[in-house]
Amino acid sequence: VEAPLPIVITVNGSAAPCRPRNAKLVQKYKHSKTTTEQQQDDLKYSDLYGKRDYLNLIEWSVSDVNGDLAQCGLSGSPTKVKAIQNIVFQAKENKTLSGSDSEVEELIKELLANHTIG
Repeated sequence: VEAPLPIVITVNGSAAPCRPRNAKLVQKYKHSKTTTEQQQDDLKYSDLYGKRDYLNLIEWSVSDVNGDLAQCGLSGSPTKVKAIQNIVFQAKENKTLSGSDSEVEELIKELLANHTIG
């Protein structure tokens, strides 16, 4: 996927599971952390960060990317998250619609009532 930053990518739960191209390479970077994360974390792997430089992730600040501080954080966000709901689909059913406006309207009302959308 290529897109200009910032980007939000959502993967549907019905998507095929991701498979790493090379599992060994994934495991190599398993304990990678930024300096801030290393300071907040326990000292369980602290000796690794000195021996393996590739585990030390570079941390960028607003000034590093020439960003506008007024556009950062909650106050700078153009959108606010009102609530998060975890929805578990329990029934697997399908409906066949003829495409009429009334059927589509009924389906939308049902999805709204079940909090599937909206």
